[in-house]
Amino acid sequence: MISNAFFHPLSPIPGNKLVASTRLFEALLILSGRVHYCFPLVHKLYGKVVRVGPNIVSVADKDMIREILVTTDYPKTAHYQVFDLGGHENLFSARNKSFYKSRRRLVAPAFGLQYLRSVEPHIHKCIRALLQEIDGILTGSRTTKNKTAKVLPSGQINIYSFMIRLSLDMIGEIAFGQSFETVKDDAHPVPHQLKKTIRQMMQQTFIPWIKYVDPFDSSFLDFGATCVKQRKASDEEGRRADLLQYLIDAQAKEREDSNGGSKHEDTACEEFTDQAIGVETCVFLVAGADTSSIIMTFTLMFLVKHPDKLIKLRSELDFATATNPCGSLPTYEQIRKLPYLTGCINESMRLRPPALSIPRDVDEDVVINNYYFPKGTTLLPYPLHLHLSEEYFPQADKYIPERWIPDESPFPPVQDFTYYPFSAGSRNCIGKNLAMMEMRLVLAALVRTYDMELVPNQREDRVQYLTPSLATGSYIIKMKRRQEE
Repeated sequence: MISNAFFHPLSPIPGNKLVASTRLFEALLILSGRVHYCFPLVHKLYGKVVRVGPNIVSVADKDMIREILVTTDYPKTAHYQVFDLGGHENLFSARNKSFYKSRRRLVAPAFGLQYLRSVEPHIHKCIRALLQEIDGILTGSRTTKNKTAKVLPSGQINIYSFMIRLSLDMIGEIAFGQSFETVKDDAHPVPHQLKKTIRQMMQQTFIPWIKYVDPFDSSFLDFGATCVKQRKASDEEGRRADLLQYLIDAQAKEREDSNGGSKHEDTACEEFTDQAIGVETCVFLVAGADTSSIIMTFTLMFLVKHPDKLIKLRSELDFATATNPCGSLPTYEQIRKLPYLTGCINESMRLRPPALSIPRDVDEDVVINNYYFPKGTTLLPYPLHLHLSEEYFPQADKYIPERWIPDESPFPPVQDFTYYPFSAGSRNCIGKNLAMMEMRLVLAALVRTYDMELVPNQREDRVQYLTPSLATGSYIIKMKRRQEE
């Protein structure tokens, strides 16, 4: 510990010497899920570059974050090995750049505009199920079948619970061609397995020995493997255009192009087995469910706290969908370019980004901005510091969607490389366009359909493992069906 604190190559970097001497404090914070409350304090005390472990440095400097993620594009850390589900390196866990590049080239077309248009009906199907469930609770004609739900006063809805379950249903439809139907009933085992798995992944990422205390539960991977087997066994009429089918078709094309199974120039096709297809689809489930659900919850939370913003957003949506038949849902074409809707989502992700930090490994000795980092140093780019900086975002602690609309913003335009909701560089989130589509469609449907009001005096503290979540598992808002005009 003394050597780490005072004689390590990173010892000149500011930071608490006791914290820098051991990984014990890091382990305790990760286990608690409260590390996100400590990082702002650490940077406030010690500056934009702070040593937070024997070989770990948190970076909150704009130019350095750009260098790490975009310019040099340092590889993901070895910690990501825990995300090698079933022993398979995948898009999320890949540390080998050539493997990642080839696998992303294989998968990326599934997230293009044509694919997004094809999944819109499936998203609408899930949204209609959500509205039906909420209507039933509000009218008293139905009680929720969610086993963990508390009975709430009339007119109140746990919107956070619904957003989590809706996100799972949408990803089930988009990835596997079947909804988990958790909006109606939380009986399906996969969401429960997934929740436990995400917590275990994050803990084992930084605390490898905890696997002996809490063994990793990968049982939800069996669901992915079964889906692949069933899809391949089905006839053409039993297939549909979802992520799973796209990957199966891509596998067949790669094998054909590589002439029977030899290594392809871009993709090692023998590695893209049926099991790998199941893993990639399950990874999409892991990466996509919690992120979109918490962002939608935060957006609704901010809107009910700022009724003027809610009214302004509703006016924009009403105008854009004025010619729609009564009771119909907004189409993506109608809302995808609405500036205020996008601004509301962007502002939520600025104040409550889905990822706390974006770990990268220094793969050779390097000097960045006069700081020396030896090979093996783990750098933690910390974008939230930029998001909350008055230097880049005036009135940074306030929810101001107008800052994202040049004609309405009271501030200078948002600077490049100050906003990282979906990471950046070659490893940016491959599903960001799909995530934005889901969030726009869901928020537009809710805001157009219901009057919503704040329920005061609720806890809003967060825990964060892989992604943030509300510590109470609950956020309540008052809801009432809007009168049709």
